[in-house]
Amino acid sequence: MSYDELADLYALQYENYADDLDFYARLAERHGGPVLELGAGQGRVAAHLARRGFEVWALEPSAAMRARGEAATRGLAVRWIAGDMRDFELGRRFPLVIAPFNALMHLYTLADQDAALARAVRHLEAGGVFAFDLYNPLLIRADGALRLEGRYGAAEVYYRQEHRPAAQRLLTHYLVDETGPDGGLRRRHRTLDQRYFTRYEVERWLAAAGLSGRLAGGFRGEPFEADRPVMVWTARRVS
Repeated sequence: MSYDELADLYALQYENYADDLDFYARLAERHGGPVLELGAGQGRVAAHLARRGFEVWALEPSAAMRARGEAATRGLAVRWIAGDMRDFELGRRFPLVIAPFNALMHLYTLADQDAALARAVRHLEAGGVFAFDLYNPLLIRADGALRLEGRYGAAEVYYRQEHRPAAQRLLTHYLVDETGPDGGLRRRHRTLDQRYFTRYEVERWLAAAGLSGRLAGGFRGEPFEADRPVMVWTARRVS
């Protein structure tokens, strides 16, 4: 299922998610702008950076996500680009390239991953930094249980995870129950398909592309441990 079909659910769930915002803002303060964001979604991170004075180039393939992002960043220094992170050319380089909130988990094959990383490195200045965060696959809960993800006004969102370890794929099946003005219940189904990365897989991937990577287990630089929810990577271009 594409993000064109997930855009409304994504807005419900993550409009107010803020755990990563200060991390990416600190990187922008350290390395300067403009900042290139890959998989910019609905502009949550781009808007935060732009409000702090940074120009952001926001690459996003989904028309529905991009439309919401353009509305959310209207009047800010955010340049939206319709494009796929595996194949784009912007004609300039950036001191900082970012791919927040599991954006790289939509690269399903080795060829996809290598193509996207090559594009990111091509758009980095010498000494520039590529930063991203990924879900920790050690925390996958694929026991078949249906869990409440959250309540959002008249909507309740439930989810169930399906793990396909041979393919390193994680499918999250969502049920969205919404109560209408007449009291009737509407139920929708959405599925999010992600290809997860392991720690040492990422280390080798970055090194092969000429990047020196550093891993943290949180957005404040916490050490990575098996129970940390995220892998937070900063990778400097060394050549």
